[in-house]
Amino acid sequence: MRMNLSVDGNDFKSQIKALREKLNECRATGILNDDDFEEQLCRLSKAEEKLLSELIPYYRVYADNIRKTAMRINPLKQWGAFNFDSFLQAALRINKNLYIAGSIDRKVQFFYINTADDISEHRIEEEWGPPIKEINETISYIYKLNDKEIMLFGVSGGCYLLSCDNFDQLPDVNGQIKVRRIRTDNYSNGFGRCLPIEDNLFMAENEDEKINLLEIIKEDGEYRLVFHKDICCTVPNWTVFEKLDDDYFVAGTKDGKLYFVKYEDGQLVVTEEIDFLSEEIRQIKCLEDGNGKKNSILVTGNKGKLKIFNLYGDSKNIKTELKDLKGNLFDIQSENGTAVVLSEDGIIYLLEENFGNWYLNEEAAIKNVFYTNVLKFDISKYLIMDVEGRLNLLHIDRINTPKDLWNVPLYQ
Repeated sequence: MRMNLSVDGNDFKSQIKALREKLNECRATGILNDDDFEEQLCRLSKAEEKLLSELIPYYRVYADNIRKTAMRINPLKQWGAFNFDSFLQAALRINKNLYIAGSIDRKVQFFYINTADDISEHRIEEEWGPPIKEINETISYIYKLNDKEIMLFGVSGGCYLLSCDNFDQLPDVNGQIKVRRIRTDNYSNGFGRCLPIEDNLFMAENEDEKINLLEIIKEDGEYRLVFHKDICCTVPNWTVFEKLDDDYFVAGTKDGKLYFVKYEDGQLVVTEEIDFLSEEIRQIKCLEDGNGKKNSILVTGNKGKLKIFNLYGDSKNIKTELKDLKGNLFDIQSENGTAVVLSEDGIIYLLEENFGNWYLNEEAAIKNVFYTNVLKFDISKYLIMDVEGRLNLLHIDRINTPKDLWNVPLYQ
């Protein structure tokens, strides 16, 4: 096996040896003759960090017998007088620990995940706030305008602005949160599926199989929502869509087609159309590799069918194809080289990325557990919600950092 590393291993070892000899000499004489010893040590420490980071995927792939990737579920300890006893309709992560969630029964609540240093991984805590009394509408989409303002889109056509001076902790919805109704121009329908494509620009579901441009405008300190009726594209029988880049998204259809759409020069242009599946496309999700880049797209069909292709390149070649997963796959999240996929058959599947390729880790799958939603939380950590609205921590035990490599038992 030939390893492609940016750090020359032999040169690195020779520098370590030379520095060790200087250190031994210093310990014997009590005199440090080299003025840049500390600088050399710092430089080698950075080189070591880079070398270990590049070795991580090699250990995952070629030293699987040393540390196998596995998943485990830990319930969160719940604090406070409120909980979430419904099904999640929409959610937004406001910052590292604070989320906002909308349920199918028209409630909107904040929840906070406590990850204080004195709390172990097995005792992470959650706390829910009370429902926001000014909102009595099922929310289809939630968007963060800035650090102090959040906008919510309702299925009955309501648009709400939540503002707070401090979103660092769980806010008091009766004292700290201001709720205002936002004016909508040229739009009378309820808000269905929405997709942000740029700051304050959205794609919005409309009648007659059309996808229209929706824009948030702020004038004289007030927001309003403008529906651009003439800026639209028609995608027959479309089911889902996903942002690929600024002003660029893809939509899937009931007959298995993918439409790639670009917003340019004030118009929506279909740049490419692909016959991708022989059946309905149920989900489309960008996958985030270990470097945080979203270069791959995951597409699911019915009865466990799944395909992954590389977004950038001369052609959109299929990199991974799976046909025998159990059940319809209905919720997917991906972060830093992992992807969690929920199946209607009560299975949590794990996909991993190494060297730019994604593959299914069959041994890590968790079966006979029924969850409704998965949310991003941290590297190799996801929040998953069960059918009773309770949150759990899904932890993926794998090598992620140089520190993890140091803890690997190389000889056993």
